[in-house]
Amino acid sequence: MEMRKMNSSSLLVKDFMRKYTMIDKDDLIPQAYWTLESRKDTHLVVTEDDRPVGIVSYRDFLRILTDRARRKHIAKLHVSSLMTEKLITISENATIKEACEIMLNKNISSVLVTKDEEIIGIVTKRDLLRKIDLLPQKAVRELMTPREELIVAPSGTKITGAEQIMRENNISTLPIVSGDKLVGYVDIHVLSRFLMRIFLDPKHRHPDKLIREITVGDIMKGPVYVLPEYPIKEFAKEVLRRKTKGAAVVLSPETMKLEGVITDTDIAKYIYLEL
Repeated sequence: MEMRKMNSSSLLVKDFMRKYTMIDKDDLIPQAYWTLESRKDTHLVVTEDDRPVGIVSYRDFLRILTDRARRKHIAKLHVSSLMTEKLITISENATIKEACEIMLNKNISSVLVTKDEEIIGIVTKRDLLRKIDLLPQKAVRELMTPREELIVAPSGTKITGAEQIMRENNISTLPIVSGDKLVGYVDIHVLSRFLMRIFLDPKHRHPDKLIREITVGDIMKGPVYVLPEYPIKEFAKEVLRRKTKGAAVVLSPETMKLEGVITDTDIAKYIYLEL
C-alpha cells in the first residue's frame, strides 16, 4: 500500500469508483430529491429503459430552485427537465489523475466510469475523500485556499444574495464570518435542501416572499473546521462525517480565526497537479 501511495500512475479510476444511484427520467423532481437524500448520495444517474441518459446533482436542484418561473411548478416537473444530458465518461483503467483533470477542466464534480464502452460506475470528488488513504499525505495548509483569496459573507446576507455570490464566483462553500471569526457556513447542499423543503411544504403559501426575507444566518450550519497542521485524511474524515463540501481552516478552536478553506476540489487539484 505504501508503494501505491508514492506512485500516482498506479492509482486508477477503478480504485475510486463505486456503483451509482439511479432515477428514471420520467420520475418527478421531488422523488429525485428524496432519493438523493435517503441514499446519502451526491449524484443521481438518470435512466431511460435502464440506460443512462443524464445526471443530476445538488447544483442542478439549486439551479432550478433559483429560476423563479420554474420553481413554482417544481413538484410537477420531471427529472428530464432538471438533468444534465451530456454524459462525461472515462475508462475504469484510466488514472485517477486523468479523471481529476476532466472534472477540473469541465467544472464538474463527477465522471461516469466505463468498461468496454458500458457505463459501470461513477467517480465523484467526494469519492476522492473516501479513498484519501491511497494518497500521499500533506498538511491542510499546503492545499487550502488562503484567507486573502477567500470569498466570505456576514450572517445578514440574504440567501438569494448568497446563491448569487456562489454562482458568480463558481464556489460551492461560503464561510459565514463576523469580522475575522468563523461563525458558520452554507454550501450548495445546505441551500438546495432549504429551498426544496420550502417549495415542497404546502404550509408555505408564499415561498417567494419567505425566501426574500431569510438570511444565511437563519439557515447556516455550525462551523466545520480543521487546523492548518492537520493531515488531509483528517480533513476528509471531518467533511465526510459532517456531509459538507469542505471545511474552514482556523488557527485554533479558541479564537476561530479564519485562515483559509479546503474543499474536495482542492483534493482533485492536488491529485492532478502534484501526483
